[in-house]
Amino acid sequence: MKSSLKNMVLVLFTITAISALLVALVNNVTKDAIAEAEQKNKDLAKLEVLPSFEGEAQMLDTAYQIGDFTVNVTEVKVDDKTLGYAVEAPSITTSGYADKIYLMVGFVEDEAGRAKIHGVKVLSQKETPGLGANMIKPGNKLESSILGKYAEELTFKVKKDDPKGSFDALTGSTISSRAYANAVETAYAGYLKARGWLDEGDASSTPTGATATAAARAAAFAASLASTFACF
Repeated sequence: MKSSLKNMVLVLFTITAISALLVALVNNVTKDAIAEAEQKNKDLAKLEVLPSFEGEAQMLDTAYQIGDFTVNVTEVKVDDKTLGYAVEAPSITTSGYADKIYLMVGFVEDEAGRAKIHGVKVLSQKETPGLGANMIKPGNKLESSILGKYAEELTFKVKKDDPKGSFDALTGSTISSRAYANAVETAYAGYLKARGWLDEGDASSTPTGATATAAARAAAFAASLASTFACF
């Protein structure tokens, strides 16, 4: 073939078209595998944030709309008894340094029906390595400041912003820490919604700060009364 501008453009166009086709084929083949892997990771995270157990777990998934976001709540049962609730939630009102973060938060109820935070797993984050990204490390300041505590008693702010805040911020990562706190708050709103303690008006947009704390405490107080007085 005689070399010409027309021929060169034709060859380049053909190569580009073939490359695009191959990329599309590879994406089509791998997207299901990627989605399956992501779901398996989420299912594993649901168990990681809840107490260990023996036997087979039953996972009951329900999705709730809070603001513009979907919050997925999974009630995990073992031998027909509720082990706890694993909630997948984003930081709705506060983004991290780069983007919103997504957490899996485990809530376990005591005999009085009060929910403690048993575990937190970071599902997605794009924070700065060595700073905000430290939130993925087990035992980090954010995680350790709330594990084992009653969710109703938390104030969903970092202590740097509010002395009454419940979250110890990561060093040099206040923005990331705020997003983490907000994601935990969103998860708690999802848990309350799943338990029927947050009505549609409250859940239409995630309550934040003092409003969220007040709503959560009111709901938990009602639950406590219900467990104490059977006729309530």
